[in-house]
Amino acid sequence: MKNVLYCARKKLQRLVVGMFGVAVLATMLVIGCEQNLRQAVEGTVTLDDQPLPKGTIRFAPQRGTSGPTSGGDVIDGRFSIPPEGATFAGKFRVEIRASRPSGVIRHDPDEGDYELSEQFLPARYNEKSELTATVKEGELNELVFALESE
Repeated sequence: MKNVLYCARKKLQRLVVGMFGVAVLATMLVIGCEQNLRQAVEGTVTLDDQPLPKGTIRFAPQRGTSGPTSGGDVIDGRFSIPPEGATFAGKFRVEIRASRPSGVIRHDPDEGDYELSEQFLPARYNEKSELTATVKEGELNELVFALESE
């Protein structure tokens, strides 16, 4: 009886080790493929024909597009998202945000006084964004967003 249990235990150990190996291999393949599928995205953002001084940009996949949401900072009207932080090819809803000091001062007993900031871009560019972009595989994805404050 001990011999049967010993053999069964050895077979189970080999099965578990084999399944673990397959899982590791599958994970490595997915990660490797995902990195190859990510597409660099760069471009410009202007507000009333002037470079947006500072803000953020976010790409959210639309229905039918797989992949992660990605984004980055907009500085002096430019953004650049390298492949390792970018998204897959497809259609995206684009959200652009920028804030500025509001002039409203708050007091925090622990932190002291601080000024609140306000989102100054119209909602049609962020929480109710009408902006879209198509990211293409294997191509230079240079996007231009010309925003208007009114």
